Amino acid sequence: MNTLDSFRREIDLLDAQIIEALGQRFEVCRKIAHFKKEQTIPMMQYGRIDAVRRRNLLLSLQHGVSPDLISELYRLIIDETCRMEDAIIDTEEQKPAEAA
Repeated sequence: MNTLDSFRREIDLLDAQIIEALGQRFEVCRKIAHFKKEQTIPMMQYGRIDAVRRRNLLLSLQHGVSPDLISELYRLIIDETCRMEDAIIDTEEQKPAEAA
């Protein structure tokens, strides 16, 4: 029989996995931002955002998770991703100091 503490440990482990997965997702997004910058690809890709939202809403239904929760969660994730990409793409290359 499980105790409340064992359920809480299970939740703590799952929370750590969620945060680790988010860290990995954001690392891939940083790589994408650098690629977009190198290839002069616009940061905003509306079709991709819509596809991510649709795919994750379908996944939420398959796993019994509230579509409203997933919609809000991915709004936050996508907002953060866009903020990160903007910061990377808009940063000018550091120019070496000129010799005197």
